[in-house]
Amino acid sequence: MFLHTARIFFLLLFALLLGFYPFSGAFAQRVLSDLDEERDAFASDSIQKEDVPEGIDYWQVDERFGDIVRSVPDTAMTLFQNNAFTSGRTGHYNYTGNLGAPRISRLWFDAPSDFSPFSFLFAEPYDFFFREPSDLWYTNTKSPFTNLTYHECGNKQNGEDRLTALFATNVNKRLGVGFEADYLYGRGYYSSQSTSQIYARLFGSYIGERYDLHFSAYTNYYKTSENGGLEDDTYVTNPEAFSSSYSEADLPMRLSKTWNRLRMTTVTLSHRYRLGFTRYRNAKGEIVHTSQVSRLFGTSLPLLRTAVTDSINALAADTSRSSQPQLPQQSSSQQSVPDSLRLTPEFVPVASIVHSLRVDADRREFRSNLPMNADNTSYFLDFYLPGDSASDRTHYTRVHNMLSLEINEGFSRWVKAGLRLYVSHDFERYTLPLLDLSKEAYTSHTITLGARILSTHSRYFSYDAFGETRSDGSTWGEFLLHAKASGNIPLFGDTLQIDLKGTIRADRPDIYIEHYHARNAWWDHEDYDKEFRSRLTGTLQWRGTRLSLGFESIQNYCYFAETRQATDTENLYLYGVSARQASKNIQVLSGTLAQDLKLGIFRWTGELTAQVSSEKDVLPLPSLNAYTNLCIDFRIARVLRTQIGVDLRWFTKYYAPTYSPIIGQYAVQDAETAVKIGGYPIINAYANFHLKRTRFYVMASHINYSSGSGRPFLVPHHPINRLVLRLGVSWNFIN
Repeated sequence: MFLHTARIFFLLLFALLLGFYPFSGAFAQRVLSDLDEERDAFASDSIQKEDVPEGIDYWQVDERFGDIVRSVPDTAMTLFQNNAFTSGRTGHYNYTGNLGAPRISRLWFDAPSDFSPFSFLFAEPYDFFFREPSDLWYTNTKSPFTNLTYHECGNKQNGEDRLTALFATNVNKRLGVGFEADYLYGRGYYSSQSTSQIYARLFGSYIGERYDLHFSAYTNYYKTSENGGLEDDTYVTNPEAFSSSYSEADLPMRLSKTWNRLRMTTVTLSHRYRLGFTRYRNAKGEIVHTSQVSRLFGTSLPLLRTAVTDSINALAADTSRSSQPQLPQQSSSQQSVPDSLRLTPEFVPVASIVHSLRVDADRREFRSNLPMNADNTSYFLDFYLPGDSASDRTHYTRVHNMLSLEINEGFSRWVKAGLRLYVSHDFERYTLPLLDLSKEAYTSHTITLGARILSTHSRYFSYDAFGETRSDGSTWGEFLLHAKASGNIPLFGDTLQIDLKGTIRADRPDIYIEHYHARNAWWDHEDYDKEFRSRLTGTLQWRGTRLSLGFESIQNYCYFAETRQATDTENLYLYGVSARQASKNIQVLSGTLAQDLKLGIFRWTGELTAQVSSEKDVLPLPSLNAYTNLCIDFRIARVLRTQIGVDLRWFTKYYAPTYSPIIGQYAVQDAETAVKIGGYPIINAYANFHLKRTRFYVMASHINYSSGSGRPFLVPHHPINRLVLRLGVSWNFIN
């Protein structure tokens, strides 16, 4: 205990010393309420006097269209301590209790509205750690840059650790490269609960006047030990009913010697070539007509363009020169031209050719070395393959190519919108075992044709809409229509922001819902109909208030369902799982009200979501979900910004999905033995600090835990951790 306390003390002391190094913050998705805070922090960081040049731009690339999406660095300290939670910053997710464990959102409209961004179904529960191409960052930095972030709790027997690192540098002003790594190890406070996850990525980008390129190669490894949950929830809800007292690690669990493993490797390439022309602006920023150019410089426009191109190429080869290309000298008769007519060249992209490539090589393995008892009461209900132990494997390969032609918005005052036509091809191959233990390979080829129109340059109104249809060679039954629009209306000294999104889609069920073969689960559903979904969402935001509404209608909804069969032994069950398709149409209605308030040193954030599902036995959702955070925000000695506060998560009772280790997915509970969770608050207390460019925190999570009080479950039969002391730190170095 003494050694652990000393470790915490010295880590905090180390963080204080490191605070004098520059800081950029963790590159995480930020909440909207922190946007102003992040911009202010980033601006204040950038004016610090250093011996080395500072400055970082970073962005993401839209996977579907290859667009660059620029953002503001996440230097905000608010809610930084919650980045350590698998349940998410505001606790929207249910998970089995350990860091990095499989999770599922309680809020239906957290899910994406277009074709699933996950190529590999078994990766979906690990989206806390897993990164899709649209989540990857690219950088452009003036000096080599390193960022380190560390979260930890517990000790060598039960603790949780997560370390992320990013190194980025630039070869020149246009070419940037980097390396990113993420290591997570959750030993687990309960038996057979450990998680181990590793992520590593190499990336590079080239941003030219006419040509852009983004490349990433990354790999993920996940290993999850499965315990199947408690043999009896009474061990947690009423421990006094037992003659012996149990620690967390001693509680009887349903499984041991059982693991799920995932190995995923992805390579992405997105590049764009722009076609356009060069125009010229005077010192006032006004566009100068080509006849004026010839008159001023005494040369023809083609010769002038050649000279400008040579100047730009020379500039790219010599980054020490001025950032502006040199124009030809004006003729002697034009030496008296006023400054207002001195010209600067500007390349105007008219059209773009975009190519995107993504290659995935994934593998999922379920292994159980638990011997089967003579009376078959080991846990598993169904057996389709021989052997006392399970070693189920499936391999998945996907190659995605997309080629598109885009007419750029705004290259002329008459062109108020951009237009894109695109075509893509997907090759998919996956393997499953057969009854004779041989392997069967399934392959498919899919062609997608689509078009997109968008307008984003307006200050007050923008829109983006696209539609596509997909074919496997025999039918064009799959399609997707998606549109979004945003408006900004000045209102009482602030801006009212309006965002609307609508989606209509029809697509076939995932390949692993149609076919899955393993020792303890087996199905083939070639007769499943396509899912048809219609979704509409809207958000109003003004100052610190945000109101969101959403409605979705689903036909032929596909899901997993668990079967739980009692045995002759008390409180002992056998478990099976299957894929199903709902026969009824399902409607989901949701509304969220969020509020941020500041009064002196006090800060309060609240969020309340109400949801209704028309078919709760197929798609269960809590009626209410709440999050609130209250803290005081002040400075110590004018340099150490400090937040001390508490936050709370709570949701109403409902028959939440259970977790099936057999397929590593969440499934609807068996109706005969279903249990409710919820109605139980989870309260955390924290102290959050920001010294110059370093953030660190100390937090006590689940401070309201009391033995035998309430039902501390986020997933049926999987209790969450008791009171735990946590800490974390994030800093960076600029070399």
